[in-house]
Amino acid sequence: MLRSLVETYPELAAVLVLVLGVIVGKLAEVAVRRLFLVGDRLISRFSDRSHYVVSPLFQQALALLVFATVLVLAAVIAVRLLNIPQLTAWLDMLFDYLPRFVLGLVIIGMGNVVGALLRNITAGMIAQGDGNALLPRLVHAAVVAVAVITGLQQLGIDISFITQLSLIILASLLGGLSIAFALGARQYVANLVAQPEMTRYASGDRLRIDDDEGVVVEIYRTGLTLETDEGLVSIPAARLASGRVVRVTPGAASQS
Repeated sequence: MLRSLVETYPELAAVLVLVLGVIVGKLAEVAVRRLFLVGDRLISRFSDRSHYVVSPLFQQALALLVFATVLVLAAVIAVRLLNIPQLTAWLDMLFDYLPRFVLGLVIIGMGNVVGALLRNITAGMIAQGDGNALLPRLVHAAVVAVAVITGLQQLGIDISFITQLSLIILASLLGGLSIAFALGARQYVANLVAQPEMTRYASGDRLRIDDDEGVVVEIYRTGLTLETDEGLVSIPAARLASGRVVRVTPGAASQS
């Protein structure tokens, strides 16, 4: 009876399918919002920084996407009932691609959710939940990056260029950090190499090091401190090895 009704009144059946699609889509949208609400309540137990699993904007976008997906499926069924050959063929192609499209978006969305969850948990574990810490943001970015790459692959998009560009950017960052570290550590390494020079002197010695003259009041791992007429002066060990050092303590006048 239902089949004969559909064959007799295809337009009415198509309208009913669209109406049913709107109702089911709205129910699915509400279900997604409820799911995020439950997630917000759960995440608040791990971190007092924020009670959102992900941003409200993302939650709203995902809920609308679920509604649109259900509505598209209803439209495909409605077109099939109307039996319009050209439109049906076009929608068949779209319908064949739709599962991959939805799965790719779900992977990206879940990556954002999992990344935000791990970010909040990490922020709650370090620095008393300081959300401005770098580590939580890096955790979130890493999870989202993996999800985006996996989602784009599922969508059938060639991401070889993106992968190569990411490797170039990563290599540039690591190279820049290495150069910065090398430049910053050069002086420290030089002081460590010159550390044996420190064994020649002791607290209380009066030294003249180039233009600085004073009494040694402290010797530490990479240098010493002189008490001069102008105040305390820190002398790095490398300067002891490369500069002109004169011990002017009474009774001694050795030069190194």
